Amino acid sequence: MNLELIAINFVKLIKNNNIIAVGGFEKEKIFLEYIVEKVKNLDLKVYFVPTSSRQAKILHDLSQDMISLNDKEIDLAIEFVDHVDSFFNFIKKDTFSFIRDKMIAQSALNLVVVSTKDLVENLDTDIYLEISTFAWQRTVLNLQSYGLARVVKDLDGDFIKTEIGHYLARLTLDHNISLEDFESSVRNIPGVLETGLFIGLAETVFIYDEKQDKIITKTR
Repeated sequence: MNLELIAINFVKLIKNNNIIAVGGFEKEKIFLEYIVEKVKNLDLKVYFVPTSSRQAKILHDLSQDMISLNDKEIDLAIEFVDHVDSFFNFIKKDTFSFIRDKMIAQSALNLVVVSTKDLVENLDTDIYLEISTFAWQRTVLNLQSYGLARVVKDLDGDFIKTEIGHYLARLTLDHNISLEDFESSVRNIPGVLETGLFIGLAETVFIYDEKQDKIITKTR
């Protein structure tokens, strides 16, 4: 994925004194460096809401001004996602915390999502969730009412944790359960903290065409 090209298109949406945020993902350091470089070249003043301690350190090292979500709402945010449907609902799997990602997405006046796939008619039913480590087996057992659930492990067989110390669970949703019903009811299960399903939050979609190395922008 051409992160510099994505950064160029994202920065075009930034206005002076905007508050911006980048949802956590594996290559966020490279992406943040591109954004900072291009913002400086345009002589724009921006404030970042860091979504993790890792991001806060990156931004500090880049001498960027930061602000808390407690103090200001976000003007512009971006998330790198797995699938987006024609209504701009999306599923995200690469995260450091779905709780923080969801808070960023809900705050943003304009949420941009990036996908390497075109808009789909129906979202994937493979969904990740952030769950409490306390009695996690019980939480996973209760999730079985929605489909096949299991805790996520790394290649060494260790449980993967979010930055704030929670486990990730993976759920293959039964086809007779709608995503809307799932999202509205799953947090009734004690131990379920947040999901990687985002409904009704995105305003802009960047579809990255890898073959042509270009971005197609779609808006509501």
